[in-house]
Parts: sequence; structure tokens; C-alpha cells
Amino acid sequence: MIVGYRSTIITLSHPKLGNGKTISSNAIFQRSCRVRCSHSTTSSMNGFEDARNRIRESFGKLELSPSSYDTAWVAMVPSRHSLNEPCFPQCLEWIIENQREDGSWGLNPSHPLLLKDSLSSTLACLLALTKWRVGDEQIKRGLGFIETYGWAVDNKDQISPLGFEVILSSMIKSAEKLDLNLPLNLHLVNLVKCKRDSTIKRYILNNFTKNVEYMGEGVGELCDWKEIIKLHQRQNGSLFDSPATTAAALIYHQHDQKCYQYLNSILKQHKNWVPTMYPTKIHSLLCLVDTLQNLGVHRHFKSEIKKALDELYRLWQQKNEEIFSNVTHCAMAFRLLRMSYYDVSSDELAKFVDEEHFFATSGKYTSHVEILELHKASQLAIDHEKDDILDKINNWTRTFMEQKLLNNGFIDRMSKKEVELALRKFYTTSDLAENRRYIKSYEENYFKILKAAYRSPNINNKDLLAFSIHDFELCQAQHREELQQLRRWFEDYRLDQLGLAERYIHASYLFGVIVIPEPELSDARLMYAKYVMLLTIVDDHFESFASKDECLNIIELVERWDDYASVGYKSEKVKVFFSTFYKSIEELATIAEIKQGRSVKNHLINLWLELMKLMLMEQVEWCSGKTIPSIEEYLYVTSITFCAKLIPLTTQYFLGIKISKDLLESDEICGLWNCSGRVMRILNDLQDSKRVQKEVSINLVTLLMKSISEEEAIMKIKEILEMNRRELLKMVLVQKKGSQLPQLCKDIFWRTIKWAHFTYSHTDAYQIPEEMKNHIDEVFYKPLNH
Repeated sequence: MIVGYRSTIITLSHPKLGNGKTISSNAIFQRSCRVRCSHSTTSSMNGFEDARNRIRESFGKLELSPSSYDTAWVAMVPSRHSLNEPCFPQCLEWIIENQREDGSWGLNPSHPLLLKDSLSSTLACLLALTKWRVGDEQIKRGLGFIETYGWAVDNKDQISPLGFEVILSSMIKSAEKLDLNLPLNLHLVNLVKCKRDSTIKRYILNNFTKNVEYMGEGVGELCDWKEIIKLHQRQNGSLFDSPATTAAALIYHQHDQKCYQYLNSILKQHKNWVPTMYPTKIHSLLCLVDTLQNLGVHRHFKSEIKKALDELYRLWQQKNEEIFSNVTHCAMAFRLLRMSYYDVSSDELAKFVDEEHFFATSGKYTSHVEILELHKASQLAIDHEKDDILDKINNWTRTFMEQKLLNNGFIDRMSKKEVELALRKFYTTSDLAENRRYIKSYEENYFKILKAAYRSPNINNKDLLAFSIHDFELCQAQHREELQQLRRWFEDYRLDQLGLAERYIHASYLFGVIVIPEPELSDARLMYAKYVMLLTIVDDHFESFASKDECLNIIELVERWDDYASVGYKSEKVKVFFSTFYKSIEELATIAEIKQGRSVKNHLINLWLELMKLMLMEQVEWCSGKTIPSIEEYLYVTSITFCAKLIPLTTQYFLGIKISKDLLESDEICGLWNCSGRVMRILNDLQDSKRVQKEVSINLVTLLMKSISEEEAIMKIKEILEMNRRELLKMVLVQKKGSQLPQLCKDIFWRTIKWAHFTYSHTDAYQIPEEMKNHIDEVFYKPLNH
């Protein structure tokens, strides 16, 4: 038995209906209209356009929020002319003017889990004010905050800034030298000091000295600042792009012109405050593009994203320091550029090839974000030998995240969720479900944390949230309308009389949405769903419902398409089937002809004819045991009968792109459907191997088991699967010289295996898990505020 699409069909379970029930046509239509009409008012659409314009403008306003912590360290830098005067008095003014109502300093607005960050920022501001003998009232209120919330210093539920214990202990010691009496519990003070000493000792013993140097303001006079500047000063004059560390170098080392120029360049832009990281352009561009993609609204900003990625690629080729000196930037740039069809080499990630190299060369105290981003990048291998670097990175980052990040309390609860999501292979997830999840978890006050917490106002804001929700709801309304059209088609053509249950409508359409999500490609999406249903009917007839003579009768009818009446019908069943099949293909061929400006009917018929003949051969020759195919023959034939050729090639005619028959028969397109077909066939066979063995049927596992054990067969099949998946990704992402195939045409094949991975990771031939039913609800029906 060759298992096709129908093993993944799902019965809709809607939250307001009983399990297994389907929503009536009228109900779908009415709900669709209500949502669509509520968002079609002039004021609503004007607001939508206004928000889109403001988001576009944000590409030119890339900055981070002010950092009280870093601003305080800059404020402590003495003048080059007098050690008794501040070099940057404007920063002192900012500190005085930006104390929060509770007496603290820190990210504004704050967050309940950022008490450690507030304590660190507040103490730094108090040191700056005390050092220059200003702000007595602010100092008094700041000490009150520390007295009230000092308990959080050792609270494990609170999120810790990088190097928290090391830096806090050093600042407590500095407060003592300034006669600033901190109202902290002595036990906590001693505990922080012990943690500071053990942390520094651990990093030095493990030769992770760069991590200590990154938090140099927490080591102070013990640092060899002259050597640190010599080894780690960036072209922009900074140490690790950190204003605080760079300011500490001037406090303890006093003389370095490039450090002064770096801090002056920041204050020239921001007047009287500094962010926790600078420069910020690369960081903000990467995060903005990534966020727009995660929200599913990137199609609205194609030109802005293209311009941003072109700039990133130019900097990548120049080996720009802002990209390559930062692990997160390097990994994100590689991932975004490779997935956007730019030619980037994994060689640039070679220094992170294993855990030892990573910690030795990362250049600063490591956060879980760096490892998470490296793992995401490592999933984009497209060549086994050349991308061996990515394989090694994938292995150690996965192990590190599973064993240390998730199980040993290395990160907080919020970050654990990010890691759990990153551990899922990106090609096994549904973009639509991920977009919904990201929108629901999106916060306009979302923050990240280095040595201080920070926000990106142009990335997390009300405009982007409202825009994403509105766009998602518009797409949901369109999906419900198209489902209504598909239901009418199902009823008009009486597909239920051919044994197709009504529940197939939702599953078939879901496949179409996953492969063709673009709202403007409605015809292609509906054609895809109709073909999935027709294929299910054909598969059922050739596998179970029809006899060999009836199958041969169907094939002859298709062969003599324009003169089918002269052929006759072997049975009423064949007559009913062919009548429906004929009308369906004629309808779709007419639409395709309009889009292509030429008739493509013969090509569509020939694709079906090839599939039917091979289906019959499977049943008559293979499944009966008369012939045992070779591995290559099996993969080639079953790729076609699994519709890897039929549906994607037919889809090309509906994408709004004029495409020639020669191009659809080119070696490039053959390679694409062959690779994608093998991936889908193997996923099915791995899922279905136990059942096939019981039925004494045939699949790739049973074929290989004629010469090796089942365990060896499965291992061999997984190798073939991975080889073909990588080859397909390479054909889609790498621009082949002389290729005339439009990018969207290639993308269809990659998206096709994505839905196959997603489907087979959630279901099997016996049952449909609740997660898949919920997926249909979430994508088509459930409001975002549900």
C-alpha cells in the first residue's frame, strides 16, 4: 500500500462546536464577512496605512533605549584636564533628571523581573552622583530603593544582567571608598563577594579571560587596562562596543584618545545619555528584519528589507567588525542572508565550531542568545562537506541547550521558552502557526539584557503590534472566504459521491495555505487544495476502490481526453469518477490558460496520465510481489505517485508568472521535484514502516531490509533524507548561473517539504493528534485575543 495525502486528513474541532463537527457553509461565510467588514472601514484602513508608513520610517531610526547603568559609568569619567571634574557633565544632568518615582534608575518602564538590573543601575548612578558631590536628594531616594529591594540581589527568580555579581561587588567596594553607606544586608554583601571571586577564578582557570575583560568595570584596578586596550580596542575606539567598559578604561587607565572619541561620538548623537551597546545600527537592522519575518508582515516591507539586506551583505563581504566581532550579529546575519538567497559561506562561523572554541573566542561574557542564534544558523547546511562547520556547531549547541540551558538553571523561565522553540528544526514548523504564536507573545515593552536591560523602540512598539494583528485577521478572513469557495466547489462537483468526506476540505486547503501563503495568490492556493482532493480520490480508486480493468479504463479515458465518449465506461463507478475528474481539470485548465496566455491543458493531462500509469504499476507489479524495484526506481516512481511532480508543476501556471513548457521540463525543475519528492516519500515511509511490514506491503524500509537490518535500514534512509533535504535547500537558495526559473517557482518546492515535515511530525496513519486539529482552528478561525 502506498500511503499518500489522505493519511494526514484532519477533522475540524472548533472550540464552539463539539469534537468532530464541521461548521456550516453559512456560518463560515457570515463569520468571514463580519471580520472583513469590521476592518474595511475607511478609518480602519487609513490607520493601517498610517502604521505601515511609520514602520517603514523606523528603518531610518535605529536606536536602543537609554542605559542608566552605562550612562552612569560614562558620567564617572574624569576630565582630561582635572581629576576633580567630570568629563561628561551632561550625563550627570541626565541621571538627575531621569530618576524613577521609586528612587531607582533603570529601564523605563521597568519589569517585575528586572529588580537586579534596577539595583545595578541605581548603584552605578549613586556612585556617579556621590563621586561628583551632586544630587543629594536623588542619592537619598536611591538608597531608599536599595534598602527596600536589596533582597533581590540573591533572588533566583530575578533576571541577572551579565556579570551581575562581579560588577555589583566591585561597585559596593567603590561605595565604601566614597563613604556611601549602602543599606544592604551584610550576609548578602559577603555572598555577592564570594560569587564574584569564584566567577573570576572560574573564568581565568578555563582561560576565558575575555569574559572577565568584558565586565572590566567590575574588576577595576586589577585589570591590565593597557593590555586590554591593546588587544580588544575596536576600530570605533570602544572595548567590546560597551560604553561602560570603555568608560572604565578611562577611569582606571585615564589616557586613551580613541576611547574618548568613541564616547564623544555617542553623546554627539544622543546628547546626554548612552545605550548599553554602541554602535547599534547592525544590531537593530538584524532584529527588525527578523521581527518582521517572525510576525509574518515582511511582505509589506519588501523594498526596505531588500535595502537593509543589501547593506548587510555589503558589510559581510567587507568583514565588517560590527558584524564579525559579535557572535549574535554574525549568526543572525548568516541566517537572514542565506535564507534570503545571498551567497554567504559558513567558513565565517568556523571559530565557533565547538564549545571550547566558542568560549575561547566569543570575546565577552556569554549569553544564551548567542548560543541560540548559532543553533538557528547551524540548521542551514546546504552541502554536507562544505557545511561540516554547521554540523559541528549544530551538535554542540543542541547538546549545550538541552543539558545546560534547560536543565541546570543557567537561564530564567522566559528564556527557556525561547530555547525550547529554537531546538525545533525550522523546517518542521508551520510559518502560519509560528506567526500567530509570535504575535501573541509580542510585547511592545519587550526587553533584552546584556550588562543592562534595554529595548528597541523601533522594533517593539504599538504600531507594529496593531499592524500585525490587523494583517493576521485580514488573512484569516480571506482564508474563510476561500474555504467557502472550496466548499461550494466540493458540493457542486459532488465529491462526497466519490467517497471523499467533507472534512478533507480543511486539510486540503491547509496544505495550500502552507505552500502558497501570499494573499494575492488565491487562485493558486485554491487550485492546490482542489488538486489535493482530486489526488486523494484518484489514489483511492487506483489503490482500493477500482479493479485493474477499471483503472485501465480510466487511463484510456484520460489518454483520449478530447474523444473520451468513444471509449465507454466499464462501470457506473468509472463513469461517475471520470465525469467529475473531467469537469475539474477542464475548469482548472481554463484558468491556467487565461493566466499563461496559452493552452496548457495537454501538459496538465499528461502529468495526470503519468501519475495514473505509475500508480497502476505499483499496485499490479510491486504490491503484488511480481516485481521488486531497485532503490532508485522506487524513489523515482513513488516521488511521482506522491504528487511531487504533478501538483508543484501545475502550481507554476497559477503563480501569475508566465512560464514555458521547456522551463517546466528543464533539468533544474526536474532536480527540484525529484529531491522534494524523495524527502516526502521517505518521511511517509519512515512514519508508515511498521504498518507496511504487517501488511506484507512495500516501502523503502522493507526494500532495504532485504539486505540489512531494520535499524540499519532506518539509519540509511535518514541519511538519504538529509542528503536530499540539503540538496533541495541548496537548489532553492543558491542562485544557479544561467537559471531562468523565478525564485517563487523554486520556493514552492521547499515549502512543499516544509508542510510534509510539519505533517509527519504531528500525525501518522492511525490517528490525528489534537495538535493538528488545533492548528486548523488557530490559522483559520480562532481570534488572536482568544
